[in-house]
Amino acid sequence: MTGSEDYDIVVVGGGIAGCFAAATAADAGADVVQLERKSAQQAGHIACGDAIKAPTDSKKYPGPIDMEAIAADDDVLVDGNIDQIEWWDEEIGVKKVLPYDGHSNVIDRYEFGQRLIHQTGDQGVEQHFDTVVNGVIQDDQVEGVEAVREGEPVEYHADLLIDAGGSLSSVMSQVDFDDLAAEPEVSFEEPHFTQFGSAYREILETQEPVEYDNALVGKPLEEMGYIWYFPRQDTQINVGLGFQMMEDPIALADRLKDDLEGRPEYEGAEFHEVNGEKDKLGAALGLRRPLDSMVAPGYITVGCNAGTTHPISGKGIRGAAVTGYSAGKHGAEAVASDEDDFISEEDLWAHNHYVFVEHGLGTRVASKDPYNVAAANAGMDDVRAAVALLPEAEISDVVSSEEDSFGIGDAVSLIAGVARNAVGLAKSDVFETLDTTKRDVAETLVDFVKTRRYADQLEETYSNYPDSREDFFDWQAERDALDDALNEQLGVPDSRRKY
Repeated sequence: MTGSEDYDIVVVGGGIAGCFAAATAADAGADVVQLERKSAQQAGHIACGDAIKAPTDSKKYPGPIDMEAIAADDDVLVDGNIDQIEWWDEEIGVKKVLPYDGHSNVIDRYEFGQRLIHQTGDQGVEQHFDTVVNGVIQDDQVEGVEAVREGEPVEYHADLLIDAGGSLSSVMSQVDFDDLAAEPEVSFEEPHFTQFGSAYREILETQEPVEYDNALVGKPLEEMGYIWYFPRQDTQINVGLGFQMMEDPIALADRLKDDLEGRPEYEGAEFHEVNGEKDKLGAALGLRRPLDSMVAPGYITVGCNAGTTHPISGKGIRGAAVTGYSAGKHGAEAVASDEDDFISEEDLWAHNHYVFVEHGLGTRVASKDPYNVAAANAGMDDVRAAVALLPEAEISDVVSSEEDSFGIGDAVSLIAGVARNAVGLAKSDVFETLDTTKRDVAETLVDFVKTRRYADQLEETYSNYPDSREDFFDWQAERDALDDALNEQLGVPDSRRKY
């Protein structure tokens, strides 16, 4: 016999976005249940690069979750020594060092996830572990989910469902958005799998300290992706790789093994263990701009599924926290003010506006996506050669998600930097090693400048994201026109268009 339970808000997922959403909604007075498919002991253990910047900044991590307490825990913040990003293209002899403005940190993702789970429970959230969602309950709006908890079927009914189920959420895939009551049409954007990436990572214990314990290291991967070495301690390294799923698939674990076998610092390395198991995990992640609209009647999606990971680097901790907080805050407000037993898109619209305008993270992430579009169109070899020529400041601007990122500067400084780097490359065999030509690379650099100009226009457009649903479709048409212009300028064929 199927059990039935009623709440104000159901949150699906025990990751960062789910915890920030559930804790914030409960803090606002909502009756919240959080559903997590893993056990309480395993909850929060998610594949991640583990890098986090400014964890105690209340703007970057808003809401009732006490990030200061988490950051003060030595078991969580395991390396606060990261002061630069390094890009190693060893095949063509290029190394770029991008200093941080300040520094970054690396966390133990399992311990971090566990602290979030515990704090969320302390906010009064009812937490159901070992609970697998296998269906959605809907009529004019989403009204809850069907699940199996510890082997028993349960229906969870609620005024609002917050979907924190991760990239390409199975919950989202079960919602019939066209059948929900919204006029003139549902604004929610269903993403496509080619806009996401596939990643895999291992935590390894090395025999000796690595020389790059103060750096986040990236290396090129053949299929629009990269390999990373992120030190969690000088002898405990997060090693992984990821690629965009619009390209041919890669056997990720085998490809990572091939890379590590050629590196002396990993000789004799052993797996770090969590709860007696090897710490190796895979995941999908968004490599796109945030969804145009993350809301539908009775439904909000957050985190990776909402496209708030950085479309170049894949950084997603902050985006998960911000969207989770916003969904919890604005979702609780919508539930509290509901007078007609219907939670509309307009009732939830403040969530979209907060993410894009009031907080601004969505706008900054969206403005980085054109570089992903341009890189995919150029091809990896052209991108590698162009990166070798670009000055560090320009590369920093692309990978940064900060408001005070470096910026391109004027054309004279860009040309001077490229010319300076070209002198060194002229003495190498880079154009023999890579499947490209000087002309192709020159065209790629010109496309980079075009993309930068477009990114500025896009950032301005997103900063004017409408504060009500009424003006959304006009805004979307304006943004789509910018898309068309960039694709035309870059010569992207219709079959390769991202959106």
